[in-house]
Amino acid sequence: MIAWLAVAALAGSFADSFTGYALPSVAVDTDDGFGAGGRTAFAWYKEGYAPYKMGLTASAYVATSGYQNHRLRLDRVGLGAKKRLRVTAFLAFRQWLNDRYYGIGNGTLRQLPYADVTDKGDPRSRYYRYRLFQPMGQLTGRYQLADGSPWEIFGAINPKYSVIEAYDESLLEQEQPYGYRAGGAIQLVGGILHDTREPEIAPLAGHFLEASVRATPSIDRQAGGFGGGLLSARFYAGGERLVLAHRTMAEWLVGNVPFYEMVHWGGSQPIAGFGGGNTLRGVPFGRWRAPGKAVAQTELRWAFLRHELFDDPFGWELAPYVDVGAAFGAGLQGPAMPLHPGAGGALRIIWDETFVGRIDSGWGLDPVQLDDGTIEQRLNWGLYIFADHPF
Repeated sequence: MIAWLAVAALAGSFADSFTGYALPSVAVDTDDGFGAGGRTAFAWYKEGYAPYKMGLTASAYVATSGYQNHRLRLDRVGLGAKKRLRVTAFLAFRQWLNDRYYGIGNGTLRQLPYADVTDKGDPRSRYYRYRLFQPMGQLTGRYQLADGSPWEIFGAINPKYSVIEAYDESLLEQEQPYGYRAGGAIQLVGGILHDTREPEIAPLAGHFLEASVRATPSIDRQAGGFGGGLLSARFYAGGERLVLAHRTMAEWLVGNVPFYEMVHWGGSQPIAGFGGGNTLRGVPFGRWRAPGKAVAQTELRWAFLRHELFDDPFGWELAPYVDVGAAFGAGLQGPAMPLHPGAGGALRIIWDETFVGRIDSGWGLDPVQLDDGTIEQRLNWGLYIFADHPF
C-alpha cells in the first residue's frame, strides 16, 4: 500500500487530473472455469499526452481449474527531450493445470473415447491436458518518428521461464514435441507501427498497423531457437453510436518452435491464444497449433446507452462478431476444415474511456473422429468475462 501511495504522489506532481478504481472480479471462462480476483487501475492525465500521461494496472485472478493469471503493467507516455518515447513495463505469472494439447497441425481431431468424458475424475479426461507454469515480463519502448506523426518504431525484450508437466498417458507425454522440456528464454522483438486510433483504448475511428519480428536464441533446454515475423492490421470505422471493428493478424515462426509458443503471438503487445477469449472465440484455447497461424475478426459495436457514473462518462455496448482462423506450416493435414470459424455476441461497458469490461459468448466447431472413421463437427460454446476489448 505504501508503494502505491508513493507512486500516486509522484505522479500527481506532474499531472492535471487523476482517476482510479479498485474492483473485485468474478469471471467464467469455459476453457478455465469459474474464477475470482481483483483489478485496480490508475490513470494520470495531462494536456498534450494521450491516452494519459501514465497508467498503472494490477490484477490477480485464480480459477477453480487451477488457472492463475497475475499481472502488473506500468505505461508511461511522453518521455525524452521531444516527448516522443513511450515505455511500457509488464510482469505476469500464468499457471494452467489443465492447458490443452491436441497435437500439432490444422487438422488434428479429437478421438471419440476421450471426447465424451464428463467425469473429471476419469483419467481419460486428462488425455488432452497438461500443466504449464510461466512467469514472464516484457519491457517495450515505442518512439514516435516526428511530432504528431502516426509512425512509430518499437523494440522489446521479453524474458520468460516455462515449466511443463505432462499427465500420465496423456497425448503430450506420448508425443513429447519440441518444448516438452521447456526452460528459460529471452525474446527480442522489434518493428514499426502506424497508429491513428481515436481514442486509443475504445476506438471510434482510425487504424493500428504493425509489422514486427521476434527472435528467441537457444540458451536453455527446449525454450528457444526460433524466430519469425508478424503482420497485424486493426481498422475502426463509424462514430459515437456504431463502430465497425476488424482485426487481421498472421504470424510465421521458423526454427525449433516450442509447442506452447505456437499459440502465443509476438509483437508490441503480447497476445496469448489461438482460440479462447481473445482470438477465436467459441474455439477452445490451443485447439490447433502450428508454426504459422492467422485470424480475422469482425465486430459491430453498438453503443445503445450512455450516462454518467461518479461524474464520468459510462457507456453500454452490444457487439455481434464473427471470427475465423487457421494454423499452418506443420505439413499435410487430415480431412478437417481448413478454416475454423467462431461467432457470437458480446456485452461491453466502457467507463471514462479508460476501462472496458466485456462478456463475450460464442460458438465454434470442434471436429471429433467417430468409431467408423467419419468426422463429426461438434458445436462448442465459449463464455468469456474479461477486461479490455479483444482488439
